[in-house]
Amino acid sequence: MQRTLIVFGAVLAASAGLAFAAVELDTDLMQNIDDTNKSLASNIALKDGRAAIADAKSMNTMFGTVETYFVQKGDAANAVDLTKKSRELTLTIVNAVTSGDYDAATDAATTLSRTCKTCHTFYKKE
Repeated sequence: MQRTLIVFGAVLAASAGLAFAAVELDTDLMQNIDDTNKSLASNIALKDGRAAIADAKSMNTMFGTVETYFVQKGDAANAVDLTKKSRELTLTIVNAVTSGDYDAATDAATTLSRTCKTCHTFYKKE
């Protein structure tokens, strides 16, 4: 019985740690978003469609993680809206680049950068 309680306690502690980790925003993730955003802007300017699409899709996935964090965090509806907007903008970029409309892709990428800055104004920890 005592062994069962010890095992149960260990499993419970491990799962609590995993649950906590699931909602933690990693600074490496945010740095990757920033680096990929810079790469995206450069690839759009160079009209490197394949690389720009890869960057936009990667950012969409990363923003999905950020969105999940803020949903789980609660009391951050504005952040959730901003991450949803960011994901929509990455899809707009993919569609624009796919159709060869690099002006529209540039406009969406500029709006994406502004959206990031807006979110950081309210939520970035110094």
